[in-house]
Amino acid sequence: MKAIITSTASLFGASTLSRKVESSTKQGTAILIALGLLFGAVAAANPISGKKWQAPATEAAKKNPVAASQTSTAEGQKLYTKNCASCHGPSGDGDGSAAAELGIHPAKLSESRSQSDGALFWKITTGKKPMPGYGAKLSEADRWNVINYLKTLSGK
Repeated sequence: MKAIITSTASLFGASTLSRKVESSTKQGTAILIALGLLFGAVAAANPISGKKWQAPATEAAKKNPVAASQTSTAEGQKLYTKNCASCHGPSGDGDGSAAAELGIHPAKLSESRSQSDGALFWKITTGKKPMPGYGAKLSEADRWNVINYLKTLSGK
């Protein structure tokens, strides 16, 4: 009889322990989900894209090897019209036809005079979502030509 009582008590204890573990697991999962939602909300309220997009200092210090001639500027304008205007707009004010679909306002390139040529070159080369990087799509000379053209934009 003692063996039956011991066995029953053991089963009861194991069952109780199992429910406690299951309850703790559910509570832990609920806490993790709540924390995930909390941190997700904080991230959404303070997106990384809200930070200023800055080129590394070494990249920003690069000098444009392509002289800002009429030929360079005209070539840059053609490339800009083909690759950039749909988002950044014809005058560089961030009001291109595709801008509304992006979920963010594209940079006003008409205000790009405040950035160094090297910084612009790095940004065009590497990109930042939703803007693609053009390092593999445009030659170095083409990217410098686009920068020469950007420096002529004055906005609306």
